[in-house]
Amino acid sequence: MADITTTHWHPCRLLATHAAPTTTAAATDTPYSVIILNQPVNCNALNAVISGASLLVCADAGADRLLHYDQATSMGTTSTGTGPNHSEHGCDHQYRHRLPDAIVGDLDSLSAGTEAHYRERGVQVVKDPDQYSTDFTKCLRWIRGEVGRRRREGQSQQGASDTDNNEDNDCMTMDVVVLGGLGGRVDQGFSQIHHLYMAETELELLQGRIYLLSEQSLSFVLANGQNVIHLEPGYFGENVGIIPVLGRALITTKGLEWDVEDWPTEFGGQVSTSNHIRSDLIEIKFEGPQPLLTLELEIKLSASGEK
Repeated sequence: MADITTTHWHPCRLLATHAAPTTTAAATDTPYSVIILNQPVNCNALNAVISGASLLVCADAGADRLLHYDQATSMGTTSTGTGPNHSEHGCDHQYRHRLPDAIVGDLDSLSAGTEAHYRERGVQVVKDPDQYSTDFTKCLRWIRGEVGRRRREGQSQQGASDTDNNEDNDCMTMDVVVLGGLGGRVDQGFSQIHHLYMAETELELLQGRIYLLSEQSLSFVLANGQNVIHLEPGYFGENVGIIPVLGRALITTKGLEWDVEDWPTEFGGQVSTSNHIRSDLIEIKFEGPQPLLTLELEIKLSASGEK
């Protein structure tokens, strides 16, 4: 009988404010990049991940969302309906700000004012007119290329050979956190989930893990084999869902209020939503296609975060 691969997940590390982002990492801490889509921004979640990101990339008019975030949080106006990233209950945190490393896309929705604002500040604006890929995938490809370029540049300064550079670039890992939203148009919400699965299978898009950080949740595709999710207090609420996006699966869980064993789940049948976390160590294994795991954010990290 073949050994079962165990994948360990540490989602709280993404939401803990880091200092000194890099494109290299210790063995226990993979670097990550952030992509801001043209969706309403959860300002509390963006604030949690922005400082630790190795790269910050806006997908087309995602740059407008970032600029609105900067302006609203600088003026303390996030508690009213003045922009796409306001909070119903308001936010009085010390917000962090930074320029994006790039704005990438076909630029059909980026406002002229925002483009001029960032160009004046030296931000790279990359127009990619390819109509057979989305702004989401264009950002993933740009990140992959930029991280490789920076790694080769650093190694070149240290006198590494071209062969070593290429080999190192091929095995380089960079996680991606996508700031998106699932509370708006249904087709756009499904598109974001679709891209999570696409990135899982296409190595040219991603060499690492990808997470969707939305208004109320952090979501990611479970790995084949055994999944162990390590949790810490203060980052997630109690609600969790295991969604059979690709089809029927048999799931076994440990650490939830309603644990199951070889439980069949599929759309049109049974689906595990609104289960409750009851341990700081959640174990999930399954037979069948990879499900999506969604974890409810703690209120202070959600779009409706309390003051």
